[in-house]
Amino acid sequence: MNELFPTDAMLPAAAPRDLPTPDERRRLRRESDLSLHQVADACSVTETTVRDWENGTTTPRGHNADVYRNLLAGLHARLTQTSAPAYPDTTAPDWPALGAIHREIPSQAGTDQPCRRCRQPTGQRVGGKPQHLGTRCPGPASPPAPSVPPQRVAPASIQLAAVFPPAVPAARLDYLTVGRRTSEGPLAVIDTDGGQGLAARYPDGHRRPVAAENCTELLSWAVTAGLGTPAVKPGAGLDVGPLLVLTEAATAHLALPLAPPAWAQRHPRSDHPLLQQLRAIGWQTDTHGLGPWSTLHPSNQDPHRDGIHLAVTAWGALYRDAWKLPETLDAAQLASLLGQYTSLLRTPLGTPGDCGHRLMSDLRPPARQHPVSGALLCPGAPGALTECVDPAPCEAPAGHHLAAGRAAADSLAVEDLNWWRTPTPAEAECAYVVCLAVNLPYVADCNNIRVADGPACEVDEPPFDRRTPGSWLVALPPVRPQHPQLPSPFPTEGLAWHPTPAVAYALERGITIRPVKGWLRRTSPPGPYLNPWYDRFRKAHLTALERLGITAQMTPQAFETALHDLPHGDPAGVALLRAVHASADGGLARLAAQPADPDHHPALPWPSPSDPSWRPDLLAAVTANTRANVHRKLCQTARTGHFPLAVHAGHIVYATRTPSILEITGEADCGFRVGISPGHVRPVAVRTMDWFLEHCRQDHNPAQALTDTAVPW
Repeated sequence: MNELFPTDAMLPAAAPRDLPTPDERRRLRRESDLSLHQVADACSVTETTVRDWENGTTTPRGHNADVYRNLLAGLHARLTQTSAPAYPDTTAPDWPALGAIHREIPSQAGTDQPCRRCRQPTGQRVGGKPQHLGTRCPGPASPPAPSVPPQRVAPASIQLAAVFPPAVPAARLDYLTVGRRTSEGPLAVIDTDGGQGLAARYPDGHRRPVAAENCTELLSWAVTAGLGTPAVKPGAGLDVGPLLVLTEAATAHLALPLAPPAWAQRHPRSDHPLLQQLRAIGWQTDTHGLGPWSTLHPSNQDPHRDGIHLAVTAWGALYRDAWKLPETLDAAQLASLLGQYTSLLRTPLGTPGDCGHRLMSDLRPPARQHPVSGALLCPGAPGALTECVDPAPCEAPAGHHLAAGRAAADSLAVEDLNWWRTPTPAEAECAYVVCLAVNLPYVADCNNIRVADGPACEVDEPPFDRRTPGSWLVALPPVRPQHPQLPSPFPTEGLAWHPTPAVAYALERGITIRPVKGWLRRTSPPGPYLNPWYDRFRKAHLTALERLGITAQMTPQAFETALHDLPHGDPAGVALLRAVHASADGGLARLAAQPADPDHHPALPWPSPSDPSWRPDLLAAVTANTRANVHRKLCQTARTGHFPLAVHAGHIVYATRTPSILEITGEADCGFRVGISPGHVRPVAVRTMDWFLEHCRQDHNPAQALTDTAVPW
């Protein structure tokens, strides 16, 4: 056997012995004012990999070891002003990923060439160009000057002069660490100013000229423009950097293409011209790369704190993405609308769903350290999610590696109510069917959902505790007595996995609970993580409606009239209301979103979560709680003699003699209340009974048809 399988071939490759120690690796990076992200880009690996190399938990091997060794040697040469050893081009790091630093890496060449400063021959190279080391060149007949330690560049500054004309001063970013001024508001819409250059439109209505003819000059203007937003959670979280919204005219003025970059060119390490310009001045994008929404930041700073955010409308931001804002808004109206959204929720830095999801960690921010110095930037808030955890096998979304090969019965039984029935003879005699819709049902039912910051542990035959978040393998028999004119409260019957809210509702309905197994989270005290998120969205929802003239003091008749006239109201106000709702629904959906990593190939399994707020178990709990609450209200309304005909996604259809939902909601014991708050209901549509029967004959849920045709608000 030894002849067929040599022992040496079966052993892992030996770790390189000429690499610096982990502590030295970290020191070289930090003294060079480089972030983990920069080093990862230069070595074409992930940020987590570099962190593991610096912690000593893993050791680079093979080609990665050669590239990493050469990068560290270059950093050492720069700091000591000595020549870096020669190496093959195949093991060269991606020096431009280091920003302006790559211009200062010394090396030794085999042939002499004229120094680009003194024109005397030299075999030394700096950034690949012939140049004597040190700050001065030797005279024609004098020996080389002794090496002089390089002048350290302050971590909070950036040399924009490398690409600016001499007349344009280099912009300093000292405000990033000393304290950002936000006197001018959170954002500016950059538009052309009647052929006189660029102008910035602010949310408060005033306008200022912008002295910029390209993107680098625009960044130079932005760092001193006084833009930004204080932390949503003052004293606990991070401030948000400026948002610059480029109109199509401004995009053309800055010589940017009017078409969005191809998918391959959006990658942070692509050779897109804009990314090359950013690297040349020591800037880069965050891990999401270049696109309609981009975050740009100095390479030695934190993109979460020190970023300048771009929204390029010509590339689809705001108009052709999930925002779907009316393109008739001019620059001033757009700035006002985005300013109102910021005051209600947060600075928009992506799609509404992205903003809604980011707001969760804004309101419960974790502690954050500087990526280069390791200094504490913000202390965080109690109840923050700080640990990236995998879902339990039953909780993993389809496509996740933990769901590979999983039987359908082993997945979590979580579904929205989607049910309909044919009318009884008495109901068929009614002339109308009315549809009512629950306002923001998932937002209303996320309140008081308990969340634990820790991994799920498998437990056999655990006693059920409604205060313990997790998933339970339990048999839920049909509820008896179950009225045939009501939907089932649970997605499935028999032995299945259910979230805690579903099992708690079964216990409320009188079902005996004997869990067979559980994936439970008890590693930290569970708390209502989404409560401040709910409070903020509730306030934003009510404020947006009040700005459209819809208040809680309206009579039901006036409320119904206002809803009918809503599509014809102020376009900016309607767009703001829809943006708030899209942020709420999309924010919850992001709890189980597919990977957004630009390195991830769709055909490969999902990577482990890199965001503590990626929690499919939390989304499942909210969905189960929403189904339970809707069913509870259906049962309460049934006591008045009114039974639903169809239910879909919070839209409920009843048979009525008159074309008004007050025939249902006007009953004293009705489970539904007409109003504008989340969880209240509003009238959506009125149809004839013949219309309903026709959809029944087509075997189609009539409530879904009304959901699809309802005017969003």
